[in-house]
Amino acid sequence: MFAGSGCSYSAAGKAFLFSLYNINGYAPVKLTQYDDLPQHAMYHCSSLGPTFRDIRISNDAINNNNSYTHCGHTYTAPPGYPRHSSCPFFAGSYWFSPTDIEVFYETLAY
Repeated sequence: MFAGSGCSYSAAGKAFLFSLYNINGYAPVKLTQYDDLPQHAMYHCSSLGPTFRDIRISNDAINNNNSYTHCGHTYTAPPGYPRHSSCPFFAGSYWFSPTDIEVFYETLAY
């Protein structure tokens, strides 16, 4: 995931990650951005699915285990996980194939 490959990071000042339910049964949690890294909130790359630096969803993710999570790079780490670590919090393992993921975005009404 390098910006030089035709892919790039972008800012999203209101972006956050939210886990309503996860495989380990943790309570719902909202992970906000660290103040010093808002320019890395999202990663745009045509060869990937939705990517928010800390969570990468691979292309055709339902058919492979190439998606992964890191904790605490751009978004706060979940309780009990150190910043900048491999993170099984969301899916129960570092590498995974998602069964459910939702991405929402805000639009401006004119």
